Amino acid sequence: MENKRPQRFDVALIHDAVSKSGVQQEGFFFNNEFAVLHGPGTHLFHFFLGRHTPLLVNDYRMGVVLQGELHVRMNLIEHRIKAGTMVFIGPGTIVEPISITPDVHVIGLALFRDLPFSVGRVPTLFNGSVRDCRIVPGEQQLSLVRQLIECLWLTVHTQPFCRPAFDALAAALMQLYNDFHSQDMEQQEGTTHGTDIFNRFIQLVNGHARQEHKLAYYADRMCLTQRYLGSVVREVSGATAKEWIDRAIVTEAKVMLRHSDKPMSVVADELHFPSPSFFAKFFRRITGLTPAEYRAGN
Repeated sequence: MENKRPQRFDVALIHDAVSKSGVQQEGFFFNNEFAVLHGPGTHLFHFFLGRHTPLLVNDYRMGVVLQGELHVRMNLIEHRIKAGTMVFIGPGTIVEPISITPDVHVIGLALFRDLPFSVGRVPTLFNGSVRDCRIVPGEQQLSLVRQLIECLWLTVHTQPFCRPAFDALAAALMQLYNDFHSQDMEQQEGTTHGTDIFNRFIQLVNGHARQEHKLAYYADRMCLTQRYLGSVVREVSGATAKEWIDRAIVTEAKVMLRHSDKPMSVVADELHFPSPSFFAKFFRRITGLTPAEYRAGN
């Protein structure tokens, strides 16, 4: 039954991973409000790799890869995340683990509750406008982030637990992620026009593929012709715009099939297919499996 009904990537799934992977011995602390990863976390990552399913994140995750490499797909785009990289994951992100190197070592923080900021003071990176990002900081910046995570780790293991101190440290870490991301975006202002179009296209696809399956919708939203948008996307990415849209639809479908008990007819309807049979043919064409086979873990 576990393979048929995996949960969202939330506290319940983390609890399952901890109980089965022995990650507690590697430096991991969590409760219903937050989690701090201080050790390598290799067993934890292998646990999620073994599930062979996209994971839907509906909270905030901040991590730093200190050693090794993570190969993941986040919101359709594949990334090889190497040592020295800061990673941000926000609500609505779909993560598909692909592989990890044996020596991987990641530290970080996850927040499952309200953010430690008053109304109107939430950093831009955490206001919902960014789903995920990767930042390669300088040596001093990376050292500062590592020290803050170290302080968070010490705080959760100091009795009595001081919540105000924890919240202040978490807020400081979030401010650093926000500032480093802003600096990174300023440095990327010189990216090519084609890359900018592709990034905007992918952002729209991630947000609307469930309802909108046609290239015409995205071209219209971007005030471009379908032909021009299609040619730019193919030139930048090597794949057609329709392939990107189909990937997004399939990813949404995989999450719904594996993370809910919704009947196939409901999944097809929520993904705006004209019928369950049409959805099944589409899903099998892309994945090689029927929706029922995928749900069963085949």
